[in-house]
Amino acid sequence: MEGKSLSVPFSAEAEMAVIGACFMYPNLLNRAIMELSEEDFYDERNRNIFSVLKTLYDANPAVDFTIFLNYIEQRGLVEKCGGREYLAQVIDAVNVATGSVLFERYIHIIKDKSIKRSIINAFQESVKMAYEDNEDADKILDRVESIIFDIRTKGLRISDWRSVSDVIREVHNVIDARMEGRISSGSLHTGFTDLDNIIGGFQPGEWVILAARPSVGKTAFVLNIHRNLAYEGIPTAMFSLEMSAELICMRLLSMESKIPMRELKEGYVKRSELAKFTRAVESIMEMPIYIDDTGNMDIFELRSKARIAVKEFGVRMISIDYLQLLSLGASVGKKMSRAEELAKISRSIKSLAKELGITIIGLSQVTREVEKRAEKKPLLSDLRESGALEQDADIVIFLYRPGQYDENKDPNLITVEVAKNRNGAQGKADLNFLREYMRFENRAETGEYPVEEDDEIPI
Repeated sequence: MEGKSLSVPFSAEAEMAVIGACFMYPNLLNRAIMELSEEDFYDERNRNIFSVLKTLYDANPAVDFTIFLNYIEQRGLVEKCGGREYLAQVIDAVNVATGSVLFERYIHIIKDKSIKRSIINAFQESVKMAYEDNEDADKILDRVESIIFDIRTKGLRISDWRSVSDVIREVHNVIDARMEGRISSGSLHTGFTDLDNIIGGFQPGEWVILAARPSVGKTAFVLNIHRNLAYEGIPTAMFSLEMSAELICMRLLSMESKIPMRELKEGYVKRSELAKFTRAVESIMEMPIYIDDTGNMDIFELRSKARIAVKEFGVRMISIDYLQLLSLGASVGKKMSRAEELAKISRSIKSLAKELGITIIGLSQVTREVEKRAEKKPLLSDLRESGALEQDADIVIFLYRPGQYDENKDPNLITVEVAKNRNGAQGKADLNFLREYMRFENRAETGEYPVEEDDEIPI
């Protein structure tokens, strides 16, 4: 690229065609106002024309070129809008913009060029900061990340309004197809009967919060869900920000083989356990579960990796263990509190779940306020560091262990409470947590696993 001059991204043809079409067809002007802002136009003349058109449309949707021309003449704005000769060129450009297909294409071109210019401006500002050498490199990187995040989350389009008659027709067709078995419901069943009866399984696009106090079993519980889905042949992915992939797989091995974690960690198993150990290894090797154990991950990296996982492996559920370890970086213009940061992260993940059409489960801690109450079960207000988690989530699930506070309670009992369910019921389900195997089971399934008295051999 050395020696080649670079030009600013913009399309004069697209800008003139869209404005020309807006003069001729008021319904297209409405569409343009929904999709574009003045800043999306690079040519100052086009920015000024579009600004006037928005003003006129707000007062009276029946805007045409004559009304526009009278308005700018009365206010001395003709030259700012390019003069009569330029306006005549804009009117001529309407010939190539006729028809909604071409109009939509030009709208997309304008928006695309606008976003590219925003990216250029962001990096030019960052390069200037780097040359001035007055800020730490980390602060400059944080600023770049935050600006790019804001550019990305602006979005390219605004959804069309849809009539309820059209939507209900589609819904009716989908229900018919599911009743006839031609398509599946798309829901993901956790494998825990009572819980699935409450939530009806996780749905595509849902943002789920799984929260508990430390050491209750959040990671083990979500890992059990990954395992149960794997048995259905459903690919899933796990971002493990705290625990190594090796330790995650060791937990899976204990869960699958019913060999205590302590034996696996020490590298010894009993002779009588060798067969089930081997079967468990073979079973896990067939599971479509993908793990990323990168530490210090930010939301941008997570979003990129999630897209890759969906595209390359077809994953339908992603878990994040855990949210408080995910970073965003400094905000533009002011220092963010951790609660504000986590709120922005939550909104970003929610939009990602919808974009990819998958379920995303975020593990979260709850505050110590739980310990101060007579009733120890967590509440929505206990979600740590951000009320946005409660607000954004489609489903909030709490885990708590009654036996942690009451010695008369079954020490293996874990209560799973659906405290929020935007699209369904709330309720509680009791499960058994066999901690030495990191294994959750429906209460009716749990059997006794006697300790074998046998020689141990290294593995």
